[in-house]
Amino acid sequence: MLKSTALAGLVVGLLGAMPLAAAAAPIVTAQSASVLVGDTFSIDITVADAADLTSWQFDLSFDPAIVTATNVTEGPFLAAFGTTLTPPTLFGSGVMAGGSIFGVTNSFVDLPPNPSGDGVLATIQFIALAPGVSPLALTNAFVNLSTDVTAVDGTITVSAPTVVPEPTTLLLVSSGIGLSRLWRRIRGRRRR
Repeated sequence: MLKSTALAGLVVGLLGAMPLAAAAAPIVTAQSASVLVGDTFSIDITVADAADLTSWQFDLSFDPAIVTATNVTEGPFLAAFGTTLTPPTLFGSGVMAGGSIFGVTNSFVDLPPNPSGDGVLATIQFIALAPGVSPLALTNAFVNLSTDVTAVDGTITVSAPTVVPEPTTLLLVSSGIGLSRLWRRIRGRRRR
């Protein structure tokens, strides 16, 4: 009996001394997009590998000569876990200044279970202003008040639209040429 108790104690001691598998750091990602000058479009800010997510925050910077941000809205991820409160979150859309959006935040204020998994945290609407590539740099990213977050930046590639002559332009030019030829024939017949 003494041997089995000692053996059990040794096994429990060894298991307790083993390092626990570290949970993967959540990944917050700014999605990328390719658009044309003048387009209005949205970029999602997503999270992956979230565990018991109760709050998050980020800042985002971009090139204001290429794109401008017009709106920040809450993504569906946190709210989807709500069971008793409407809304189950406290969302802050941040402050837009020049080429930055500061302090986009959200907190889950409903009863457990807390949100876990992958999903969209926020959606940012932009307008493409000029051709070029604008980085989307995530900074000050926090998840559950921890900076143990992997932030993945995105890009927006803006291209100039291809100019294609409208069919009506071609029709007008060919009609003008046809009328010009007809006019010459008519004038030629009158002179005879």
